[in-house]
Amino acid sequence: MIERPPSSTSVLHKQWAKLENEHHELAIAICAARAKKADVALMRKRQESLLREIGSLVAKIRNAPATTIEDFLALLDVALEHELHLACEMAFYGPADYPMITRLFRVLAREIPGFEFNSLRRWLSVPSQFEHLKERATHLDGGE
Repeated sequence: MIERPPSSTSVLHKQWAKLENEHHELAIAICAARAKKADVALMRKRQESLLREIGSLVAKIRNAPATTIEDFLALLDVALEHELHLACEMAFYGPADYPMITRLFRVLAREIPGFEFNSLRRWLSVPSQFEHLKERATHLDGGE
């Protein structure tokens, strides 16, 4: 039997983001269905399954090799959601209450434009709040 090397953190992060997005969409659908007094039993079963998959994937991410900047950004994104719960705090209080971390995200967004902080995108769901967090990197931190 040939042993495969473990997946990198950034590869696992893409899988995690997909599952988290599905969970988020399902939670919204469950709320809408409950408001209409619909049966949500099947949706709840899927939600439980997703949470188990996400938990398993987070455990793999904790132990996955991280060597690239994208790997470390992936670790940060998962930690924001599962260890720090910072994304939901930023959504509640607003990025202005977190000036240092907001500055850091802006610089990272500029330096690695293809990377998406999935946890922040989901939580900062007020129209344009996430884009605003990222867009100002060029003129706020350009000279530092």
